[in-house]
Amino acid sequence: MKHSLQKLFSPALVGTIMPLAIHAGGTNHHDHNMHHDSHMNMTDSYPSTMFMGKSTFVLGGVDGVTGKEAVTFNYDLKLMGMTSFTGEDMLMTAIRAGNFNMMDPFGMMGASRLDTAFNSSDNLELHKLFYKFPVSDSFTVTLGPKLRQDDLLGVKPTSFPDDEGTLFVLNQTGANDTYSKKMGAGVGVTYSKDKFIASTVLVSENAASNQGILTKEGRDNITTQLALVDDSYTLAFAYTHSDGGNTDNSPDANDYSSYGINGTYNFLNQSDVLFPSSISAGFGWKNPDNDDNPDTVSNSVEDGNTWTVGILWNDVIKEGNNLGFAIGTAETHRDDDGYDDPLAWETFYKMQINDNISITPSIFAVQKDGADDVTGAIVKTSFKF
Repeated sequence: MKHSLQKLFSPALVGTIMPLAIHAGGTNHHDHNMHHDSHMNMTDSYPSTMFMGKSTFVLGGVDGVTGKEAVTFNYDLKLMGMTSFTGEDMLMTAIRAGNFNMMDPFGMMGASRLDTAFNSSDNLELHKLFYKFPVSDSFTVTLGPKLRQDDLLGVKPTSFPDDEGTLFVLNQTGANDTYSKKMGAGVGVTYSKDKFIASTVLVSENAASNQGILTKEGRDNITTQLALVDDSYTLAFAYTHSDGGNTDNSPDANDYSSYGINGTYNFLNQSDVLFPSSISAGFGWKNPDNDDNPDTVSNSVEDGNTWTVGILWNDVIKEGNNLGFAIGTAETHRDDDGYDDPLAWETFYKMQINDNISITPSIFAVQKDGADDVTGAIVKTSFKF
């Protein structure tokens, strides 16, 4: 039973909680269809649950944030239960805890937000709860009261790894407003046939409140993604419309349409250690529903763009050790006179100690308009169990 569940949920093991989505960096796209089929003839009894966890220690500090340049030591803990009732479906229940202060440099509102940053004031919180099931050989439905946008999409259009990268802004595939990673209640439908995968998803940020779903006051995000996926490449186009719940038609950064195009190429069977294993790139455009008027540097609700390039070397020095570098926009870029180009970059080296423990030192820099440049370094130690 444990072996069959590990096969069923294997795409979820990349990163932390991205079950059954196609990862451009190595999961064959046929798994999206075949992970169900491989269990249709199993004689194991259901329901069955597999538990997984990941604990991450983060030691590091930054320079360039006045009054917040001390070395800090934080953690992120994720506990996941994945239950199958038929061998073809999955109920994801994820519990999470962390102590990254929201306004500190590494926190969710910080100057150099980390992708692993989470704050629950040391309390365990329900982080995700959703159910994924097939309705035919080609269609899969995902729905739940608590999930993230990328839990619903059929393809993650980058081979740059979430669990090894550092900065949140460089883990949005370069189309930061399109792949916004918004949290809330949601539903998504994915169609997969041969190399073609298409998804349409809805994430409603205020679904649990009286503001409701798809109302004038609600905060709703609709994304459609079209992708071609092969062993060596992924090409994806996505469109997102975000409704920030603004009822008076005034300029609002959360009311917009955005577009993203992403590609990744995996260099298969190459043995030159100096040659990268994969290259990923993405570009995004953002068009607010109501722009600021006039267009000045002080007004942030304007057309903008984002981009990211990520390069990954696998098995550097030792099998399982990965070296990565990424560079891209640190925030949505606007074409205003006097507006400084925002830029962020990071590099990391993940050392795989054994199957369950890794240590990843990294350095990074973030440059934003109107703010001091921020540089920093961290060491992440991850335990998977």
